[in-house]
Amino acid sequence: MRPAVSVIVPVYKVEQFIGECARSLFEQTLQNVEYVFVNDCTPDASMDVLRTVIAEFPSREAAVKIVDKPQNEGLPAARRSGLAVASGEYVAHCDSDDRIEPDMFERLYNEAMAHNADGVVCGMFYNDAPLPTKYSREGENRRDFILADMIAATEMQSLCRFIFRRELYSKGVEFPVHNQGEDHATLVQLAYFSKSIFCVDKPMYHWRCNQESMTHAPSAEAVIKRFSDACANARLVEAFLAGKGLGGRYAAQVVALKLFSMFYMRPLLRLGDGIPEWRGEFPEVRGKVLCNKYISFQHKIEYLVDRYCPRSIIKTIYRWRSC
Repeated sequence: MRPAVSVIVPVYKVEQFIGECARSLFEQTLQNVEYVFVNDCTPDASMDVLRTVIAEFPSREAAVKIVDKPQNEGLPAARRSGLAVASGEYVAHCDSDDRIEPDMFERLYNEAMAHNADGVVCGMFYNDAPLPTKYSREGENRRDFILADMIAATEMQSLCRFIFRRELYSKGVEFPVHNQGEDHATLVQLAYFSKSIFCVDKPMYHWRCNQESMTHAPSAEAVIKRFSDACANARLVEAFLAGKGLGGRYAAQVVALKLFSMFYMRPLLRLGDGIPEWRGEFPEVRGKVLCNKYISFQHKIEYLVDRYCPRSIIKTIYRWRSC
């Protein structure tokens, strides 16, 4: 029988968390789930821990697929490898240091069946605290609102909050090659190809702020890499929309996205470093920030400070804000 949902789980340096993640997946109330774990050449004992947990759930073992990649390529490529072997009607994603509520897939799949939806989204927790969301309005097709909001990045974008029909991925979805903002770039494409996205008005995905992950690496090189990757993925979104003839329609949202991507340089800007590189990125947003309704007042002020103030003033302002 065809799986209702295939969940793709990249695995890399998560031996501390993969056990809890896998148990939350195997304990799902939805029985017809396919599990695709992608070993992205993890150098630790993550896969040993995973296999131990799999053995605890013999009724799920036949539904497990393990993809061993020949070399580490990062999250987007790992997801692409998992998608290549997934066979479910819908595809879900789960980061291997996170966990989900026991009835998440059942709730999302039932909502999809009730409305013949291309996608379904739920709320999420940030370190067990529920995050507010504008998306969750049950029984209503929210596709147009969600697409516009996704582009502007006004709400935290996580592919793991959604399930989408697997066939949507074959319509021209391009997985990013860069590892920051990759969820956002993928989601915009999936939302575009969807005709309907419905919501489950409940937080069900537990996103963990893992300080050991690359996303939180503190070095200057890591900050610059995140900044560069995020900006590259913003360009991918912009090019995708332009290719669909939607560049003008979503121009304001794209400006907001570009500014959001630029703020990945904050840790260096607060030290007075990286200012020329930051100011040289997306010069076309000048004059389009202050009147943009998708950009908060706080971010507008921060943009003005970083764009026009001298280095010494920027350092002083950020030092004062941190006191």
